[in-house]
Amino acid sequence: MAAPGDRFYRGHEGGWAADEIVAVADRLDALPGARFAGVTSFPTQLFDPAAGRVVPTPNLGTLRRAAAALRAAGRSHVEINAPGTTSAAILATLAEAGVTQVEPGHGLTGTTPWHAVTDLVEEPAVLYVSEVSHLWDGRAYVFGGGLYVDPVLGLGGTRALIVPRGGGLDDAYLVDVEMPAPEAIDYYAMADVSAAPGCAPGDTVLFGFRPQAFVTRALTAGVTGIRSGAPAVAGVYAADGSAPIRLEDTAAGDGPGIQAARRAGRA
Repeated sequence: MAAPGDRFYRGHEGGWAADEIVAVADRLDALPGARFAGVTSFPTQLFDPAAGRVVPTPNLGTLRRAAAALRAAGRSHVEINAPGTTSAAILATLAEAGVTQVEPGHGLTGTTPWHAVTDLVEEPAVLYVSEVSHLWDGRAYVFGGGLYVDPVLGLGGTRALIVPRGGGLDDAYLVDVEMPAPEAIDYYAMADVSAAPGCAPGDTVLFGFRPQAFVTRALTAGVTGIRSGAPAVAGVYAADGSAPIRLEDTAAGDGPGIQAARRAGRA
C-alpha cells in the first residue's frame, strides 16, 4: 500500500492507496476463500548515513494511519508488516509503532548497513567462498558466479583472504581485489597477489561483502556448529531456495535431484 510522500525503490512501486484501505479490506473479505489480515509496505525503515543509524521512512507512518482506519472501521486486529533493515536494535521502535511482523533479512546474517558502523548484537555470519582459478600477470583470478556486492553503502574497495591449500587462517594473505564491473558477468574477480608469493591455483578465497543471494548464480550452504567448533553443512541450495542437482544424481541419470528438477521445469 502507498500514500503520497512514501519512499520506494525504483521498480518496487505499487499497491493500494492507503486512503482506500477500508474498502480494499472489505473487497478482499468478499472473495471466496480469502480474508484480509493486514497491511505492509517497503521499505519502512532505512539506514541514514548522516544519523549513523536506522530511521523510519514515511511508509511506516502510512501503515500506522491505515491500521488506525481499519480499527476504527471495526477490525479488532490488524497485522502490520514492516520490512527493511531489520535487526534486534530496531525491534523496540517497531513494536512501539504497532508492528506485528518484520522481515529478518540481513539481520539474520549481521550484514545491514547499520552493522557496518555499529557493534550490534548480531555478528556477521555470511561468507562468499571461492578459489583461485589461475594466476596471470601478478594477479590471482578467482572464480565468480556470486560476486554481487549490494551497493547499499556504495561501491567501495573489496579485499579478500587467500588461504593456501592445506593451511589455515593464520597462513592467509589479505589482498586487494578488483571486482567485476556491475554491468559485466562475474566470471572472475582479480586479486593482487604481488605480496602473496605462495598463492597457487586451488587456494581458498574468502570474501566478506554483503551479498544478495537471489540475484547470483552461486549456491548457498547453511552451516551449523560453528560456535561449538564442530561445523557441518546442513544443506546446499540454489538461488531460488531449491536443492540443486547433485553429481551423484547426474551419474545415476534419474536420481531424486533430477526428478525434482523436472518437476520444477529445470531439466
